[in-house]
Amino acid sequence: MRLIKLFLGLNLCFILVIQSTAQNETIKDAAKIVQGRSEINFSYHSKYAAFPDSARLNGHDYEGKHYDYKNHYADSAVKVFIPKKFAPKKSLELVVWFHGWNNNIDSANTFYGLTEQFRNAGRKAILVFPEGPKNAPDSYGGKLERPEMFELFITDLLKHLEAAEIIPKRKHYSFNDCSITLAGHSGAYRVISKIIEYNKIEELLLFDAMYGGNDAYLHWISESKKHRFIQIYTKDGGTFENTNLIMNQLKDSLKIDIESLTEKELRMEPLQSNKPLFIFSENEHNEVITLNQNWFRFLHRWEKGEQW
Repeated sequence: MRLIKLFLGLNLCFILVIQSTAQNETIKDAAKIVQGRSEINFSYHSKYAAFPDSARLNGHDYEGKHYDYKNHYADSAVKVFIPKKFAPKKSLELVVWFHGWNNNIDSANTFYGLTEQFRNAGRKAILVFPEGPKNAPDSYGGKLERPEMFELFITDLLKHLEAAEIIPKRKHYSFNDCSITLAGHSGAYRVISKIIEYNKIEELLLFDAMYGGNDAYLHWISESKKHRFIQIYTKDGGTFENTNLIMNQLKDSLKIDIESLTEKELRMEPLQSNKPLFIFSENEHNEVITLNQNWFRFLHRWEKGEQW
């Protein structure tokens, strides 16, 4: 028995050494790529990610089907994309994407072309994909719904970016040095609404995602004219009535000047404005990100004279 335990212990140590070496090699490779001005994709696991979380240790049931912990709520993966044009400045720009139901960070990225549209948008920012409920019909944001957790998540991300020499170690960026955009589709509404209650966020880009969290969204929109807000919504995606309710509350109760138009009417001028922007789309719930390249259009910094 002692020999078996010793053998297992040695194997575990060997695995940890291999994992550590592989991670160090990845960091070195990332540093070389940054110096060569190429784009980077890398991933890591964060103890401050949404999952694992105690509320889903027994899984989740929806419409008679059980979604177990191991396959749907145990993944703490975070994926990061750094475009060629990224350059760390005084304020570090981060864009965090949260996927919706029955998706994961890989499937959402592939299906909606998120990285490609982000690259084409030309934002000098870092795109971050934290894993949510994996391939499950669930809007729960796990640990990221807790007041302190998103700041810890970003602080942990900054440490990984420093280790990879993507941002300078001497600067020691903190959460308050970051300009943060939160974006997401569908069920992402919940985790985003929780994060904006407790954290400094500059921009929200929602894709048919206004199912609830109204008080948090109303407060965030009305809190500062510098906050940039866009929601594109559909007739049959389940957000139509609630989006119109929020628009009416902003206009009537809070006396906030908003912009409301259809996707066909959309041009660059409303995207240049900081008015809360609501866009009605005749497309389907899963098409509002890809058709017309809306993720690209919302991210891009439009300038006069550019071709629409």
